[in-house]
Amino acid sequence: MTRIRQRRGRHFMDENGRLYWINGPEDHCYLSEQRQWRQGLSFDEVLDWKQCAPSGVVSQRFGSPQAACEAFEHARVVWVSDLYLRRMGNQMAAHRSADDYKPTVMKQAEERGARPRRQPWLLPEPAGPVCGLPPRTPGDSGAGTPEPGGLPHPHRRRRSAGQLTER
Repeated sequence: MTRIRQRRGRHFMDENGRLYWINGPEDHCYLSEQRQWRQGLSFDEVLDWKQCAPSGVVSQRFGSPQAACEAFEHARVVWVSDLYLRRMGNQMAAHRSADDYKPTVMKQAEERGARPRRQPWLLPEPAGPVCGLPPRTPGDSGAGTPEPGGLPHPHRRRRSAGQLTER
């Protein structure tokens, strides 16, 4: 017996973290398994950012979304593979998995003046310049000569005493 852990509209997630969509009209609907490709997103983030697509696994038809959920929770669902839906899901996943992907609804809202939203899977921008090297340790002298326990920064140039007196 599998429990539905979260539900929003026609999407729900089971206790194992698998996502499903109730598809079709109210009186003739079916379940469609959804795959997710980003780790660490909440249920709401997956839905808001459309980071799921059909896997191609679907159920029999049900008389209502409530009947579909009850059948799911009582393991009375017969699953079959739908190759057309799988291909469509592959295309959706290829499009939506781009790092800069933003759903059309969000783009349109931003064009109308809504606050821009940042993709939750992107790392925050660094606060300052980044050279790709680890920060200096307290043992670094900063003069270009290594002190015990530290190395000079490889991009730092050392001025000779002669260069300083010529000025």
